[in-house]
Amino acid sequence: MHTKSIVIAALLAALAGAGNSALAQYGQSSPYGYPGMQSGPMMGPGMMGPGTMPGMYDPGLMRGGVMPAGYRTAAGGGPGCTDPACTTAGCDDDCCGGGYSHCWSVFGEFLYLRPRDAEVAYAVPIDGNITDPSDPVFPVGEIQVVDPDYQPGFRAGFTRTCSECSLVAVTYSQLDADANDTLVVPGGLNVVARSLVSPLPINAAVDTLDAEAHLFIQFKTLDIDYKSLIAYCDDYRVAVVVGARYGKLNQEFDAIFETNGFDTVETDVEFEGAGIKLGLEAERFGRNRQCFIYGKGDVSFLGGESRATYFGSNDADESIVDTSWKAGRMVTVTNVEAGLGWQNCCGNLRLSAGYSFSTWYNIVRTNEWINAVQKNNFADESDNLFGFMSFDGINARVEVLW
Repeated sequence: MHTKSIVIAALLAALAGAGNSALAQYGQSSPYGYPGMQSGPMMGPGMMGPGTMPGMYDPGLMRGGVMPAGYRTAAGGGPGCTDPACTTAGCDDDCCGGGYSHCWSVFGEFLYLRPRDAEVAYAVPIDGNITDPSDPVFPVGEIQVVDPDYQPGFRAGFTRTCSECSLVAVTYSQLDADANDTLVVPGGLNVVARSLVSPLPINAAVDTLDAEAHLFIQFKTLDIDYKSLIAYCDDYRVAVVVGARYGKLNQEFDAIFETNGFDTVETDVEFEGAGIKLGLEAERFGRNRQCFIYGKGDVSFLGGESRATYFGSNDADESIVDTSWKAGRMVTVTNVEAGLGWQNCCGNLRLSAGYSFSTWYNIVRTNEWINAVQKNNFADESDNLFGFMSFDGINARVEVLW
């Protein structure tokens, strides 16, 4: 028994000596002999946790949920972003999972769009030798059309983040498109220009050698959207959009025909309304989360009013035709856009460019309105006062987030 007591005492002394050697090597901060032992605000009184071992984070940096920049997914940046400026936490949420991680953003966008299905045919060259009004009139040259080409516009707005997966966006868009066309008939060819937009009946007395026309098309939209992420991670985002839209589409046309004096035609067609907007947006990031592709689409239903006026005159009669029309309309507007983008490591500067298509359905177009006035028919749907107009082109966007 005495021998066993001596052996046990020797073993205990050896274990105590090994513990003291470990504490001397790693420090006295932990009773368990692990390096870097410290208590912190997340630990209870007298409780200690493991220190920084190879491949582990320093618990001093972990206190309060702050990780070293080299291991943290930056605000909008991706793994591998080690810029210390990227370690700022997001608005209300420490967003390390690919969601919205900035409080505010402002953006500006350059638009370069062309109106489609908006042209107005205003004059046609015909054979000037026809003297019998009962003889048919055939075109002998190119139909003169005033048709807008690509024109610059803009879009601007801001966003306010509500949480990691939702934000509110306010956006204003505007495009002003102008087009001019001139017809000069060569002399000596027995060819004259006949108006296609003047009040009927049109006869040889109003045929002309010179004509010109101008068309102005403008749209304005104001959107207030709530966007909510329905799926997201470091590689992609998918958001549903619910909002409200105000929209205005205006078309102004005028033409002048030089006869013995001047014949003029002026029209103004406008729609203005507001309603709801529904949409879907998606982004797919590259491996380093700096390059991305995106796509978005939305549809809005605008309840409003269409108004149109027509005024025709000449030197002999200052008011040949002076009429107006208005009716309540439900206009549907669709938008589709896709493109490429880049963001810096921190995700607080984003550049993107894409191509978009937008269509306004159930609107009155200028050429249809003129046709209705000439036929004095405003109720027959065959006159197609229920047309559509589209816009397509490129856009380039700059966005700053903080």
